[in-house]
Amino acid sequence: MRISGGVIGLAGALGATAGLIVVVPAVDEGRGRGTREGLAAERLHDAAGAEPHRHRARAPLRPNLRSLPAENVHIESTADGRQLRFASALANIGIGPLEVRPNNGGICPPRQRHAAQVIYGDRAGDGRFRRGKDGILATSPAGCMLDHPTHKHWHFDAMARYALTKSETSTPIASQEKVSFCLRDSRRTPAGPGPTRRHYGDCGRNRVQGISPGWTDVYRADLPGQALKLPDELADGQYCLHAVADPLGLLTETDEGDNAAVRSIRITGNDVRPGDRVACTVQ
Repeated sequence: MRISGGVIGLAGALGATAGLIVVVPAVDEGRGRGTREGLAAERLHDAAGAEPHRHRARAPLRPNLRSLPAENVHIESTADGRQLRFASALANIGIGPLEVRPNNGGICPPRQRHAAQVIYGDRAGDGRFRRGKDGILATSPAGCMLDHPTHKHWHFDAMARYALTKSETSTPIASQEKVSFCLRDSRRTPAGPGPTRRHYGDCGRNRVQGISPGWTDVYRADLPGQALKLPDELADGQYCLHAVADPLGLLTETDEGDNAAVRSIRITGNDVRPGDRVACTVQ
């Protein structure tokens, strides 16, 4: 039962285009444990039959993940107490797609599957990703994927971390350390680069997941994991809602230092309103 008197949304509606579902066979890399080893240790993939040195000459088209400030923030009452619910969005502002494929390599816990991140190479040398022209340059181990039996597909583990703090401290009042995502193109970023059509669509057990350059993956507030349990004694006041993409650093990006975002909120009872912007800083 939603009982908040106020709801916060992120300004600026972004249009979504018709979805294009991409079905690609799973890649079996056998690439060791689920930790990132960096491009220097990656095994080159020669999908076109070219010699490995030709791939090394192409510059990698890496993604760059960035969390956007939480949207649709509100309080919900449950049998276990109050929850702060919110939607989150992961934007890819890099020059290459974020793409992960489930495979049988690596060592993962039961009911999980190893994930491989795919890095494309800039075949044209123009610094832009062109699907169908830029081939696979390398793959990198990227942790594990969770079996989601209800959704009948795999979720990329540790895609985000959420925390609520008081405006003047960095100590979490409530937190979610690892939140899994099914990665897809949900909507375009404002004036973002990349394709105008959605490429990564609905997830399946053996489908490639990803976020195209210039696209954002949005997880609605009513989905599992999109809530923080509030302490019963939480006082009214101003708080900071933090979100961090790829908190364990499992994915290769062009910039590892810009993954976080924060939204300032003011809680009064079960009412959530925008807070003072200068009161919260990105952690």
